[in-house]
Amino acid sequence: MTTKAERMAKLLSGAAGGSSDNPFVLKDPLVVMFQQDGKVVCRIHRAPGLDHTHYGLAICDLVRHVARAFHVGEDEVWKWVDKERRRPTTDISQPS
Repeated sequence: MTTKAERMAKLLSGAAGGSSDNPFVLKDPLVVMFQQDGKVVCRIHRAPGLDHTHYGLAICDLVRHVARAFHVGEDEVWKWVDKERRRPTTDISQPS
């Protein structure tokens, strides 16, 4: 069985979906989030024909994926989403 550390090492080395020999190409992104200099950066790419409702649905999908990835119920993730909505703990450092 693969440990979390082994999965993370594969991810960071590119073995989990891309490498310098076989790069992963991101085409037509909707939302890209990454950590840079200790801050989370979120870039929203507005796609033709999609509006805020489509992105809202994508956010719901993300919550489901996070719950599955961490083996918790969706309600557990939504609980933290709701807490953050009521009292934001971060600033938007790079508006889209």
